[in-house]
Parts: sequence; structure tokens; C-alpha cells
Amino acid sequence: MSKTIDYNMIRGEFFERLIIIKDKRTHRRRVATEAAATMLVEPVGQAAYTVDLPVSVTNEGGVLLSLTGTETYAIPDGEWVWDMVVTVSTSPTMVSNPLQEVRPVNGTITVTTYENITPMDTNPGWPD
Repeated sequence: MSKTIDYNMIRGEFFERLIIIKDKRTHRRRVATEAAATMLVEPVGQAAYTVDLPVSVTNEGGVLLSLTGTETYAIPDGEWVWDMVVTVSTSPTMVSNPLQEVRPVNGTITVTTYENITPMDTNPGWPD
């Protein structure tokens, strides 16, 4: 049931994605009850480490992956592997509440930094 999704993230910018989980066979929505996402960061010349990505389950049963500008700035430039584990209900009505843990999404997140930002001249073309 895992799907590969690759994202681009800009350091220092707000990043948000809504992930709706559907059954591969029937294409019906699966209602998420819990979720967790991690990213493996392996900077050159440093030890690899994991970053827990902030996720929340929405009222509609989707999973919202959301990082602030400060959180994205803390992630170094590079292409990092990420995945998500979600507990979903296998019952559409949630009456019997059978739960199942699935890994619906994995892929890479490419983190880049703007390089074309230059400071403005104090008085461009204006006489002093």
C-alpha cells in the first residue's frame, strides 16, 4: 500500500502537505487515527540522524505534514529519505474499530536554500 512521494522544501520557508490515505484496491478513503513521520538526514562528513516531522490527523481523517520556517531552516540542504507510518481504521463507519498500522507514504524530500537573495542597495540611483 506504500506510495512514493517526493517533495521539494526550501529552507526557512513554511512547508505544508495534506496526505489523504486511500485503499489501493477499492480507492476508498482510509480514516487515519494516528500518524508519525521521520526523515533520515545524512550530511557529508557527519553522522546520520533522524528528524521527526510534525504531523497531525485532520478532522476528515487525512494527515497534515506541516513545518514552520524555523523548523525547515534547521534541516541542511540535500536529498533526504522520509517515510510515514499511520494507524488507519479498516471499517468505514469506525463502529467495530478494527485498526491497522500501514506505511502509506515514503520518498525523498529535497531541501534547498535560496541563493539569489542579495541585499538591496541603500539608495539605488538616487542622488545623496
